Amino acid sequence: MREDSVSISTKRGDSGETSTLSGERVPKYHLITEAVGTLDEASAMLGLSRASARERRVKRILLQVQNHLFTMGAEISMSTSGKKLRKTTTDADVRWVEGLVDRFEEALALPPGFIAFGQETSSAQMDVARTAVRKVERIAVKMKSEGLIENPALFQYLNRLSDLLFVLACFEERTRDERRAMGPAIFQSYRTDSAVRKVAVLVGSIILALIIAIILILIFHGQNPEKPVETMKGHMQEMGTTGR
Repeated sequence: MREDSVSISTKRGDSGETSTLSGERVPKYHLITEAVGTLDEASAMLGLSRASARERRVKRILLQVQNHLFTMGAEISMSTSGKKLRKTTTDADVRWVEGLVDRFEEALALPPGFIAFGQETSSAQMDVARTAVRKVERIAVKMKSEGLIENPALFQYLNRLSDLLFVLACFEERTRDERRAMGPAIFQSYRTDSAVRKVAVLVGSIILALIIAIILILIFHGQNPEKPVETMKGHMQEMGTTGR
């Protein structure tokens, strides 16, 4: 192995302990370790679902969910540090999942009762991922009962996420023509929401840049307001000296 390469094996876990993101050493059976490990399982299953999904737009949704789970994993791993994280699971994340569930439900018009998935590989894999998310939720609730995590959006997200995976699995089992017919009702709103968020971020960035530019101009002009006058006097003196 080259000296500048990084080894994935630290050998620090041989004693049965592992490190959280805060650097704290905890047993591998600790609730934090269990929660992060189960999140890892769920994310891996989502990756498998994404690889087999028949719709590119479903793949994008699953990738976004995986990114949300990475944030959640960091939040759980840092739960005993007492530090405030810059990025956590938010109400906006919950609303994003809820909006998707509502649109899929309306388009699918699902009958009451249980559904046995397995008609398509992708739908069966999404159903397995759903059970992993349920497991994460149970562990997270136990952590809440022991005062380890408090963010209500985290629990809401996990609860809604299992619903999202259920409707995605239902969508995957529909025929190609059925999926195409449902697409505009489901994904048009999704694209619109994404576009609105992007425009809002762009406009906010432009406004912030203008404010910073104005502040800098005021600062530099306010440092020596007499400088232009002094410069003009210097030019006039030079002109007078030259004219003598």
